[in-house]
Amino acid sequence: MKKLTIHIHAELEIPDDWEVVEHKSGIQALKIGDRFIDFDIVPLATEENDVDATWTDEDEELTNDILMTVTGLDATLEID
Repeated sequence: MKKLTIHIHAELEIPDDWEVVEHKSGIQALKIGDRFIDFDIVPLATEENDVDATWTDEDEELTNDILMTVTGLDATLEID
């Protein structure tokens, strides 16, 4: 078995009324209105090998197979 490491860094420009909060489950979440958003990795797949390929996570079995290989995931939210 090989180990694959993925580093994801994202910056979002968000409205002033969105806020980072501590969810009761103990994770940091982005609060938008009454909804809590958790940033996670969702693999997208395509069978097309061209520039205009359509990527999707509709294949739940494949998505679950990939997510089952994740041994660690950490996201830190910070508002400047």
